[in-house]
Amino acid sequence: MQNTSFTGFLEDFGRMFPPAMIYREGEDFRQWQQRFYDVVDGLRGPLPPRTDLRTELRASIEEDGYTRHVLRIAVTEITTLTAYLLVPHGLQPGEKRPGLLVSHGHANYGIDSICGVRELDKGPEAVQRAYAMHAVRAGYVVLAPSWWGWVDRDGHTDRCGPGEDKCNKIQMAASMYGLSVLALHMQDGQAALDVLAARPEVDAKRIGCIGNSYGGRTTMWLTVFDKRIRAAVAAGCMNTFRERSLKLASCGIQYFPGILRYGDVKEVFSLIAPRPLQLQAGALDRLVTPSDRDDIAVTVRQAYQSLQAEDQLDYILHEQGHILLWELAEPFLRRHLG
Repeated sequence: MQNTSFTGFLEDFGRMFPPAMIYREGEDFRQWQQRFYDVVDGLRGPLPPRTDLRTELRASIEEDGYTRHVLRIAVTEITTLTAYLLVPHGLQPGEKRPGLLVSHGHANYGIDSICGVRELDKGPEAVQRAYAMHAVRAGYVVLAPSWWGWVDRDGHTDRCGPGEDKCNKIQMAASMYGLSVLALHMQDGQAALDVLAARPEVDAKRIGCIGNSYGGRTTMWLTVFDKRIRAAVAAGCMNTFRERSLKLASCGIQYFPGILRYGDVKEVFSLIAPRPLQLQAGALDRLVTPSDRDDIAVTVRQAYQSLQAEDQLDYILHEQGHILLWELAEPFLRRHLG
Protein backbone atom coordinates (compact mmCIF):
# COMPACT_ATOMS: atom_id res chain seq x y z
CA MET A 1 0.00 0.00 0.00
CA GLN A 2 1.28 3.47 -0.90
CA ASN A 3 2.55 5.55 2.01
CA THR A 4 1.11 9.00 2.58
CA SER A 5 3.72 9.79 5.25
CA PHE A 6 7.41 10.17 4.49
CA THR A 7 8.31 8.64 7.84
CA GLY A 8 6.10 5.69 6.91
CA PHE A 9 8.07 5.38 3.70
CA LEU A 10 11.37 5.46 5.66
CA GLU A 11 10.13 2.79 8.05
CA ASP A 12 9.24 0.50 5.16
CA PHE A 13 12.45 1.33 3.32
CA GLY A 14 14.49 0.39 6.39
CA ARG A 15 12.73 -2.97 6.56
CA MET A 16 13.19 -3.51 2.83
CA PHE A 17 16.90 -2.63 2.98
CA PRO A 18 18.20 -3.46 6.46
CA PRO A 19 21.81 -2.59 7.38
CA ALA A 20 24.05 -4.82 5.30
CA MET A 21 27.11 -5.06 7.54
CA ILE A 22 25.80 -6.08 10.95
CA TYR A 23 28.17 -8.52 12.65
CA ARG A 24 26.98 -12.13 12.32
CA GLU A 25 27.74 -14.82 14.88
CA GLY A 26 30.69 -16.90 13.73
CA GLU A 27 32.41 -14.15 11.74
CA ASP A 28 35.98 -13.22 12.59
CA PHE A 29 35.31 -10.11 14.66
CA ARG A 30 38.50 -8.24 13.82
CA GLN A 31 37.94 -8.82 10.12
CA TRP A 32 34.37 -7.54 10.49
CA GLN A 33 35.68 -4.45 12.31
CA GLN A 34 38.10 -3.68 9.48
CA ARG A 35 35.47 -4.14 6.76
CA PHE A 36 32.92 -2.01 8.59
CA TYR A 37 35.52 0.66 9.40
CA ASP A 38 36.54 0.88 5.74
CA VAL A 39 32.93 1.39 4.66
CA VAL A 40 32.24 4.01 7.35
CA ASP A 41 35.48 5.82 6.57
CA GLY A 42 34.38 6.02 2.95
CA LEU A 43 31.17 7.81 3.95
CA ARG A 44 33.05 10.89 5.20
CA GLY A 45 33.15 12.39 1.73
CA PRO A 46 35.36 15.20 0.41
CA LEU A 47 37.34 17.52 2.67
CA PRO A 48 39.67 20.45 2.06
CA PRO A 49 43.29 19.34 2.50
CA ARG A 50 44.97 19.85 5.86
CA THR A 51 47.57 22.56 6.16
CA ASP A 52 50.75 22.64 8.24
CA LEU A 53 49.97 22.81 11.94
CA ARG A 54 49.94 26.43 13.10
CA THR A 55 48.62 27.62 16.44
CA GLU A 56 48.05 31.22 17.52
CA LEU A 57 47.69 32.15 21.18
CA ARG A 58 44.95 34.78 21.43
CA ALA A 59 44.69 35.19 25.21
CA SER A 60 45.61 33.59 28.55
CA ILE A 61 43.25 33.89 31.52
CA GLU A 62 44.11 32.80 35.04
CA GLU A 63 41.29 30.75 36.56
CA ASP A 64 40.93 28.98 39.90
CA GLY A 65 43.58 26.25 39.76
CA TYR A 66 44.42 26.47 36.07
CA THR A 67 45.15 28.75 33.13
CA ARG A 68 42.75 28.98 30.20
CA HIS A 69 44.50 29.72 26.91
CA VAL A 70 42.44 30.79 23.89
CA LEU A 71 43.91 29.22 20.76
CA ARG A 72 43.26 29.50 17.06
CA ILE A 73 44.40 26.44 15.15
CA ALA A 74 44.91 26.39 11.38
CA VAL A 75 43.15 23.26 10.10
CA THR A 76 43.10 23.96 6.34
CA GLU A 77 43.85 27.01 4.25
CA ILE A 78 40.18 28.03 4.61
CA THR A 79 39.30 26.87 8.15
CA THR A 80 40.56 27.94 11.55
CA LEU A 81 39.48 26.23 14.76
CA THR A 82 39.03 28.11 18.04
CA ALA A 83 39.75 26.05 21.14
CA TYR A 84 40.38 26.46 24.85
CA LEU A 85 43.51 24.89 26.27
CA LEU A 86 43.20 24.38 30.03
CA VAL A 87 46.49 23.75 31.85
CA PRO A 88 46.47 22.92 35.56
CA HIS A 89 48.60 24.93 37.94
CA GLY A 90 51.41 23.25 39.83
CA LEU A 91 53.10 21.37 36.99
CA GLN A 92 56.74 20.59 37.69
CA PRO A 93 59.46 21.25 35.06
CA GLY A 94 59.39 18.44 32.53
CA GLU A 95 56.27 16.87 34.04
CA LYS A 96 53.81 15.32 31.60
CA ARG A 97 50.14 14.79 32.35
CA PRO A 98 47.41 12.87 30.54
CA GLY A 99 45.59 14.94 27.94
CA LEU A 100 41.86 15.08 27.32
CA LEU A 101 40.08 16.29 24.22
CA VAL A 102 36.74 17.47 25.62
CA SER A 103 33.82 17.85 23.22
CA HIS A 104 30.84 20.12 23.81
CA GLY A 105 27.27 19.36 22.84
CA HIS A 106 24.36 21.65 22.06
CA ALA A 107 24.83 23.61 25.29
CA ASN A 108 23.92 27.23 24.67
CA TYR A 109 27.49 28.49 24.85
CA GLY A 110 29.47 25.47 23.61
CA ILE A 111 33.00 25.46 25.05
CA ASP A 112 32.08 28.37 27.33
CA SER A 113 29.53 26.10 28.99
CA ILE A 114 31.71 23.02 29.49
CA CYS A 115 34.72 25.11 30.55
CA GLY A 116 32.76 27.06 33.15
CA VAL A 117 33.13 30.41 31.40
CA ARG A 118 29.38 31.06 31.13
CA GLU A 119 26.20 29.69 32.72
CA LEU A 120 27.83 29.29 36.14
CA ASP A 121 25.28 31.81 37.45
CA LYS A 122 22.41 29.40 36.76
CA GLY A 123 22.82 27.08 39.71
CA PRO A 124 24.45 23.74 40.52
CA GLU A 125 23.38 21.93 37.34
CA ALA A 126 25.33 24.40 35.20
CA VAL A 127 28.41 23.75 37.34
CA GLN A 128 27.84 20.00 36.99
CA ARG A 129 27.74 20.32 33.21
CA ALA A 130 31.13 22.07 33.10
CA TYR A 131 32.96 18.76 32.71
CA ALA A 132 36.02 20.31 31.02
CA MET A 133 36.53 22.52 34.07
CA HIS A 134 36.27 19.51 36.39
CA ALA A 135 38.79 17.62 34.23
CA VAL A 136 41.49 20.29 34.46
CA ARG A 137 40.91 20.68 38.19
CA ALA A 138 41.50 16.93 38.44
CA GLY A 139 44.92 17.44 36.85
CA TYR A 140 44.32 16.74 33.16
CA VAL A 141 45.54 19.01 30.37
CA VAL A 142 42.35 19.76 28.45
CA LEU A 143 41.75 20.92 24.90
CA ALA A 144 38.16 21.86 24.06
CA PRO A 145 37.47 22.64 20.37
CA SER A 146 34.57 24.84 19.30
CA TRP A 147 32.39 23.22 16.65
CA TRP A 148 30.76 25.17 13.82
CA GLY A 149 27.93 27.32 15.20
CA TRP A 150 29.47 28.08 18.60
CA VAL A 151 32.21 30.25 20.15
CA ASP A 152 34.08 32.24 17.48
CA ARG A 153 32.61 30.05 14.71
CA ASP A 154 29.06 31.38 14.71
CA GLY A 155 29.22 34.05 12.02
CA HIS A 156 26.44 32.34 10.07
CA THR A 157 23.91 31.94 12.88
CA ASP A 158 22.25 35.31 12.27
CA ARG A 159 20.87 33.70 9.09
CA CYS A 160 18.97 31.12 11.12
CA GLY A 161 15.42 32.12 11.92
CA PRO A 162 13.69 31.66 15.28
CA GLY A 163 13.35 27.97 16.10
CA GLU A 164 15.54 26.83 13.21
CA ASP A 165 18.23 24.27 13.99
CA LYS A 166 21.55 25.89 13.07
CA CYS A 167 23.13 22.45 12.56
CA ASN A 168 20.50 21.40 10.05
CA LYS A 169 20.87 24.72 8.23
CA ILE A 170 24.60 24.35 7.68
CA GLN A 171 24.33 20.67 6.75
CA MET A 172 21.68 21.50 4.16
CA ALA A 173 23.98 24.12 2.64
CA ALA A 174 27.08 21.90 2.83
CA SER A 175 25.32 18.93 1.23
CA MET A 176 25.03 20.86 -2.04
CA TYR A 177 28.82 20.40 -2.26
CA GLY A 178 28.69 16.82 -1.04
CA LEU A 179 30.22 17.93 2.27
CA SER A 180 29.46 16.48 5.69
CA VAL A 181 29.65 18.91 8.61
CA LEU A 182 30.40 15.95 10.87
CA ALA A 183 33.38 15.10 8.65
CA LEU A 184 34.56 18.70 8.97
CA HIS A 185 34.27 18.35 12.75
CA MET A 186 36.30 15.15 12.63
CA GLN A 187 38.98 17.01 10.70
CA ASP A 188 38.87 19.80 13.30
CA GLY A 189 39.03 17.26 16.12
CA GLN A 190 42.05 15.53 14.67
CA ALA A 191 43.81 18.89 14.28
CA ALA A 192 42.99 19.55 17.94
CA LEU A 193 44.49 16.17 18.83
CA ASP A 194 47.64 17.15 16.92
CA VAL A 195 47.94 20.25 19.09
CA LEU A 196 47.19 18.40 22.32
CA ALA A 197 49.66 15.59 21.60
CA ALA A 198 52.41 18.12 20.79
CA ARG A 199 52.03 20.07 24.05
CA PRO A 200 55.10 19.79 26.31
CA GLU A 201 52.82 19.18 29.34
CA VAL A 202 51.09 16.20 27.71
CA ASP A 203 52.05 12.56 27.55
CA ALA A 204 50.96 11.75 23.99
CA LYS A 205 50.54 8.08 24.94
CA ARG A 206 47.87 8.99 27.53
CA ILE A 207 45.18 10.89 25.63
CA GLY A 208 41.46 10.50 26.19
CA CYS A 209 38.26 11.98 24.79
CA ILE A 210 35.01 12.78 26.60
CA GLY A 211 31.72 14.49 25.83
CA ASN A 212 27.97 14.61 26.36
CA SER A 213 25.12 14.65 23.83
CA TYR A 214 26.64 15.84 20.53
CA GLY A 215 29.86 15.82 22.52
CA GLY A 216 29.27 12.13 23.18
CA ARG A 217 28.50 11.51 19.53
CA THR A 218 31.70 13.26 18.39
CA THR A 219 33.62 11.38 21.07
CA MET A 220 32.31 8.16 19.51
CA TRP A 221 33.33 9.14 15.99
CA LEU A 222 36.72 10.63 16.93
CA THR A 223 37.64 7.56 18.94
CA VAL A 224 36.77 5.37 15.96
CA PHE A 225 38.91 7.39 13.56
CA ASP A 226 41.92 8.27 15.73
CA LYS A 227 43.83 5.56 17.58
CA ARG A 228 45.71 8.19 19.61
CA ILE A 229 42.62 8.25 21.83
CA ARG A 230 43.41 5.58 24.41
CA ALA A 231 40.22 5.91 26.47
CA ALA A 232 36.83 7.51 25.85
CA VAL A 233 33.78 8.55 27.85
CA ALA A 234 30.64 9.04 25.74
CA ALA A 235 27.47 10.24 27.49
CA GLY A 236 23.96 11.13 26.37
CA CYS A 237 24.25 9.47 22.97
CA MET A 238 22.86 5.94 23.31
CA ASN A 239 20.11 6.44 20.78
CA THR A 240 19.95 4.95 17.29
CA PHE A 241 20.11 6.72 13.99
CA ARG A 242 17.08 4.74 12.79
CA GLU A 243 14.99 5.98 15.73
CA ARG A 244 16.15 9.54 15.15
CA SER A 245 15.31 9.21 11.46
CA LEU A 246 11.78 7.96 12.03
CA LYS A 247 11.08 10.70 14.60
CA LEU A 248 12.56 13.41 12.33
CA ALA A 249 14.40 14.32 15.51
CA SER A 250 18.14 14.28 14.84
CA CYS A 251 20.21 17.29 13.93
CA GLY A 252 21.90 16.68 10.60
CA ILE A 253 25.49 16.61 11.84
CA GLN A 254 25.31 13.47 14.01
CA TYR A 255 25.93 10.91 11.26
CA PHE A 256 27.45 10.37 7.85
CA PRO A 257 25.02 10.13 4.92
CA GLY A 258 24.26 6.51 4.13
CA ILE A 259 25.26 5.04 7.50
CA LEU A 260 21.99 3.11 7.88
CA ARG A 261 22.74 1.19 4.71
CA TYR A 262 25.48 -0.59 6.67
CA GLY A 263 24.94 -0.32 10.43
CA ASP A 264 23.80 1.86 13.29
CA VAL A 265 25.15 3.33 16.52
CA LYS A 266 25.82 -0.03 18.17
CA GLU A 267 27.98 -1.14 15.25
CA VAL A 268 29.92 2.14 15.28
CA PHE A 269 30.60 1.88 19.03
CA SER A 270 31.74 -1.70 18.43
CA LEU A 271 34.61 -0.37 16.29
CA ILE A 272 36.20 1.11 19.43
CA ALA A 273 36.76 -2.31 21.03
CA PRO A 274 39.10 -3.28 22.66
CA ARG A 275 40.14 0.25 23.69
CA PRO A 276 38.74 1.43 27.05
CA LEU A 277 35.25 2.89 26.69
CA GLN A 278 32.80 4.20 29.26
CA LEU A 279 29.20 4.66 28.14
CA GLN A 280 27.07 6.84 30.41
CA ALA A 281 23.29 6.92 30.10
CA GLY A 282 20.72 8.65 32.27
CA ALA A 283 17.58 6.80 33.34
CA LEU A 284 15.74 10.14 33.10
CA ASP A 285 17.16 11.08 29.69
CA ARG A 286 14.09 11.82 27.57
CA LEU A 287 16.17 11.95 24.38
CA VAL A 288 17.09 8.27 24.58
CA THR A 289 14.66 5.38 24.08
CA PRO A 290 15.33 2.82 26.86
CA SER A 291 14.97 -0.23 24.59
CA ASP A 292 17.48 1.24 22.09
CA ARG A 293 19.85 2.16 24.92
CA ASP A 294 19.71 -1.37 26.31
CA ASP A 295 20.19 -2.95 22.88
CA ILE A 296 23.26 -0.81 22.24
CA ALA A 297 24.71 -1.80 25.62
CA VAL A 298 24.22 -5.52 24.87
CA THR A 299 25.80 -5.33 21.40
CA VAL A 300 28.81 -3.29 22.50
CA ARG A 301 29.41 -5.63 25.45
CA GLN A 302 29.36 -8.57 23.02
CA ALA A 303 31.95 -6.77 20.89
CA TYR A 304 34.29 -6.45 23.87
CA GLN A 305 33.64 -10.07 24.83
CA SER A 306 34.59 -11.14 21.30
CA LEU A 307 38.02 -9.59 21.87
CA GLN A 308 38.38 -10.87 25.45
CA ALA A 309 38.34 -7.25 26.62
CA GLU A 310 35.10 -7.02 28.59
CA ASP A 311 36.98 -5.39 31.49
CA GLN A 312 37.75 -2.45 29.19
CA LEU A 313 34.07 -1.54 28.83
CA ASP A 314 32.27 0.38 31.56
CA TYR A 315 28.53 0.88 31.06
CA ILE A 316 26.82 3.11 33.63
CA LEU A 317 23.09 3.74 33.81
CA HIS A 318 22.82 6.57 36.34
CA GLU A 319 19.71 8.09 37.87
CA GLN A 320 19.89 11.52 36.26
CA GLY A 321 19.07 12.84 32.80
CA HIS A 322 20.91 14.05 29.70
CA ILE A 323 24.22 14.71 31.37
CA LEU A 324 27.82 13.53 31.76
CA LEU A 325 28.69 12.90 35.39
CA TRP A 326 32.35 13.72 35.95
CA GLU A 327 32.43 11.88 39.26
CA LEU A 328 31.71 8.67 37.32
CA ALA A 329 34.12 9.43 34.48
CA GLU A 330 37.09 10.35 36.68
CA PRO A 331 37.84 6.92 38.20
CA PHE A 332 37.54 5.30 34.76
CA LEU A 333 39.97 7.80 33.22
CA ARG A 334 42.35 7.53 36.17
CA ARG A 335 42.40 3.77 35.73
CA HIS A 336 43.22 3.90 32.03
CA LEU A 337 45.20 7.13 31.63
CA GLY A 338 46.69 7.60 35.10
